[in-house]
Amino acid sequence: MAQQFFPLAASQQNLRRLLIVRIIVFACQLVALLYAYLFLSLELNYLMILSTMVIFILINFVVFLRLNKPWPITDPEFLGHLLLDIVGLSILLYLSGGASNPFVSYYLVPITIAAAILPWSYTWALAALCLLCYSFLLFFYMPLPALMAMDMGSGSMLPGLHVMGMWFNFLVSALLITYFVVKMAATLREQQDKLTQYREDNLRDEQILAVATQAAGTAHELGTPLNTVAVLVKEMADEQSADSELSRQLAIIEQQIKRCKNSLKELVNQADFREAEKAKSLPLQDFINVLINQWQLIRPEITMTLKMSDAESSPVISLDVTLQQAIINILNNAADASPQGIEVSVEWDSSNWTLKVRDYGEGITDEFAEQLGSGIITTKEDGLGVGLVLSQASINRLKGTVKLYPHKEKGAVTEVCLPLPALNHE
Repeated sequence: MAQQFFPLAASQQNLRRLLIVRIIVFACQLVALLYAYLFLSLELNYLMILSTMVIFILINFVVFLRLNKPWPITDPEFLGHLLLDIVGLSILLYLSGGASNPFVSYYLVPITIAAAILPWSYTWALAALCLLCYSFLLFFYMPLPALMAMDMGSGSMLPGLHVMGMWFNFLVSALLITYFVVKMAATLREQQDKLTQYREDNLRDEQILAVATQAAGTAHELGTPLNTVAVLVKEMADEQSADSELSRQLAIIEQQIKRCKNSLKELVNQADFREAEKAKSLPLQDFINVLINQWQLIRPEITMTLKMSDAESSPVISLDVTLQQAIINILNNAADASPQGIEVSVEWDSSNWTLKVRDYGEGITDEFAEQLGSGIITTKEDGLGVGLVLSQASINRLKGTVKLYPHKEKGAVTEVCLPLPALNHE
């Protein structure tokens, strides 16, 4: 069987919690030992008991040092720590009454921990060992005659010391299981959720990389036909200069071809000078105004309303080409869904700035909103489905979030939230 590794953070946290459990149980056992020696005058092999405790104190110190090492903690190693607990408990129980010792029910704690964080085969093996040790202590142990006689001869209606000891051990075990074991299981679930999210992000990044690779090849291939079309359009414009309407249409085509060529050139330039682009900074208000003006040149037919915070000073952010393109994609999606117009609002505080784009289209379904950024999806018949994925990836790279939800009246709202510290120019 392949060796399984805990995620490093979860394994360290759980081993640290196990060490805390040991310290708590050790403290309870030490208090019980002092009580037995000072007040009950029980005849125990105190030298052996204390020697065993000292050995396990040294073991716990080694575990503490091990927590500072970066080595991954495997399932077998964690099982070994629980086995040490069972061995130490069995020795102490053998020296202090065997199965009649109230602390015998503590065998349930390592079993519960194993059930929460270890594979079932390890849990069954640990449970079998605990049962074997418990059974052994039923017949082989150093008895506590003074305690037995004290309970039997007291004649009181109150619970005896043995019963009270069992109650106290149940209380300690219940508290340990309720708090620490639940925390251990929650840590593993949290790590599993992070691992799942990591896999989803990797899958999305692979899709984006595939699109980027194909886009680079396509950009290279488009250069030649665009130049050919540009030459043909120019020749047609020269030949049909007398036809004003046709000349106007050809001028529009020539302008669009020039825009495509510029876009391809920017695509190459961004690959080489992205670090230089990141170094530039601009006030947020100026960034939004420039971006909106640039977008309105592309979509002049769309009516847009812009609302911005009335703060006295706008925060300064670092320019990022991918962020600009992500916002343009979001604006285009809103415009496609709402040709009658869109609303854009920008707000900021001391730590974040938020962009909201509202359209007046048919809205979105809950299922589509949940899939945002998780894969290539589209609601448009002629859409490629990569705009949302690219926007989500670009904004996530800047430690931001994207939310898409229906507006309470009509349409949908796309909300982008970005932390200012991640974008501030330093």
